[in-house]
Amino acid sequence: MLAMAAVQPERLAKAVNFRIFGDAARETSSITPNDEFYITSYHSTPEVDVTIWSLRIKGLVRNPLTLTYNDLLKRRHTAMISTLECIGNSIGGESIGNARWEGIKLNNLLDEAGVSPKAVDLVLRGADGYADSFPAARAMQEEVLLATKMNGVPLPEDHGFPARVIVPGIYGMKNVKWLTELEVVDHDFKGYWEKRGWSDEAEVQTMSRIDLPGHSETLQARDYTVKGIAFSGIRGIRKVEVSTDGGATWHQAAVEPALSPYSWVLWSYQWKIPGPGRYKLVVRATDGHGILQSPIRRDDFPDGKSGLHEITVKVEA
Repeated sequence: MLAMAAVQPERLAKAVNFRIFGDAARETSSITPNDEFYITSYHSTPEVDVTIWSLRIKGLVRNPLTLTYNDLLKRRHTAMISTLECIGNSIGGESIGNARWEGIKLNNLLDEAGVSPKAVDLVLRGADGYADSFPAARAMQEEVLLATKMNGVPLPEDHGFPARVIVPGIYGMKNVKWLTELEVVDHDFKGYWEKRGWSDEAEVQTMSRIDLPGHSETLQARDYTVKGIAFSGIRGIRKVEVSTDGGATWHQAAVEPALSPYSWVLWSYQWKIPGPGRYKLVVRATDGHGILQSPIRRDDFPDGKSGLHEITVKVEA
């Protein structure tokens, strides 16, 4: 498969539960099962022979490293729960998932390699030919993980086996899979999508989604529990509000504690339905800095979509 130069990044989600309009009812669990986690790729999934695979750490480092898969497995591992979202995720879409990742803290490997003070970016290259980068200073933060496991098992092939990077708070296109090389450079490296005008920072936008009920669903009950998710990268979620009258009035939802500082939250709202009719439900979130989610609908190019998720339901007598 050729590079998807004419297609917006990470749009070709292959997970069976992907719905481009995000309008079907769904029961979202706090952790996304591996077989339901969204999948995107630059090329098709490469076949990696782990017996000959290695990861090189090179560039502006004192001690270049070459690590085999067994080398990685022998090192001290840590785990974290972190949400990953595609920059091309639609409003209310399913190109987002939450997983328990296990691996090695990337800063430990970079400390061992001895990163130069002149470092600007860390360039990541995958076995599929894809390359991207993020600042070397961010690579040295404690939460950045070189992951080898996902939800308790070795990384599934489609999710980057044998190793990938997980950087909380930035969109999936920079969380490079099937890693073969990490290079420390003294300049701002532009990856495949950044050369085409997409965000280099790729910081996650605040999003929220209604999962229950589904769009165009017919309800009979007079009491209904509206449910969904909200996510704001490493900023966290302070508040979620729901409107049942198209945004004229708002009601605060109950928000479950996040599983980690890097995780989405699940929310619910007990809706006392006043009677039969058609209702437009809308959701919005406030991030941990107190900034309200933007209601302005904006395309995903270049920084990720913004706008509020809304659905319409019919209530029968």
